[in-house]
Amino acid sequence: MLGRIVRRIWLCWRKLASFLRIRMDSAFCSKRIYLLGTPWYGNIGDQAITLGELHILRSVFADFKIIDVPYGVYYSRWAGWLGLGITEQDIIFMQGGGNLGSLYPQEEKIRRDVVRKYKGNKIVIMPVSIYFHDNSYGMEELRKSREVYESARDLTIISRDENSWNFAKENFVHVHNILAPDAATSLDGMVSKDWEERKDVMFFLRSDKEKVSSDIMLNNIKEMLSAQGISYHVNDTTVLHNVYDEERYGAVSDKLELAASSRLVITDRFHGVVFSVITHTPVIAFKSFDTKISAGIKWFKDLPWVYYMEGDDLKDVEKIVRKWIYSDKPVSCYSDCGEKIIKCIRDIVV
Repeated sequence: MLGRIVRRIWLCWRKLASFLRIRMDSAFCSKRIYLLGTPWYGNIGDQAITLGELHILRSVFADFKIIDVPYGVYYSRWAGWLGLGITEQDIIFMQGGGNLGSLYPQEEKIRRDVVRKYKGNKIVIMPVSIYFHDNSYGMEELRKSREVYESARDLTIISRDENSWNFAKENFVHVHNILAPDAATSLDGMVSKDWEERKDVMFFLRSDKEKVSSDIMLNNIKEMLSAQGISYHVNDTTVLHNVYDEERYGAVSDKLELAASSRLVITDRFHGVVFSVITHTPVIAFKSFDTKISAGIKWFKDLPWVYYMEGDDLKDVEKIVRKWIYSDKPVSCYSDCGEKIIKCIRDIVV
């Protein structure tokens, strides 16, 4: 009980300190870009998105102050009482990720709230995947989002896959809808390793409500690797603790290091794919709960070392494993998605 009270007090002070920093930045800088809804939780894929977004915004708006507003600070009592210092001249960007829709209602709640409060501002939702449940609950949530989004004067939704983009064009008809890669792809080369330094297979596997990959298939792959004397490691793109602003770079780097140290990644996480692509690591991806992987992986269709598996043919997996574990040559081509998303943001604001 005492420990929980101490943690609550510490978090309260943490939010206050962040809020005061935000207000100081807003008070002393006349050219401001706000990035709203950034995470403090342990999903390192989302943390990588934020790092990518900050990199993109600093590249495009070199003479602006980029003000990072975490989700918890946005909803803090101080922000409610005193506001964040946002004026109609400020451009607002919102955290991207695989969470626009009814699957993660808290993330959708903040987007609606921002658009309601700042509908006169230029607002850009950074690259997202969109998913609304195909039932009465999902349709009601879609109705709410449509009503709010279409009330904005200048709202842009960037979708990170074609399925989401087509859905947005059909359902948010008075919004600017754009297709561009995930923001984390702009981190290409942040961590790299020589091919000779790499070894083993790395699994990035999810265990949350979006998990659909077969444990039987994954266990068969592990047994196949063990039978051939190939070492493997199992990890995830999440951690079980909060990750705050100053810890973000290190937390993302640690996960990228795992990918960059491997000859091959096997994953059912979209950001397991992205981490592989930006560290130039061959990757086998299995389907996800929605279309995050099946649609999002199309950005990497020109990379012959990115593989998407819908079936459960162990022989196909074995061929890919043997190709890269015993290869003496690294991958020979890289993704240009980082340049694409930077150009996209530049075109939106010009």
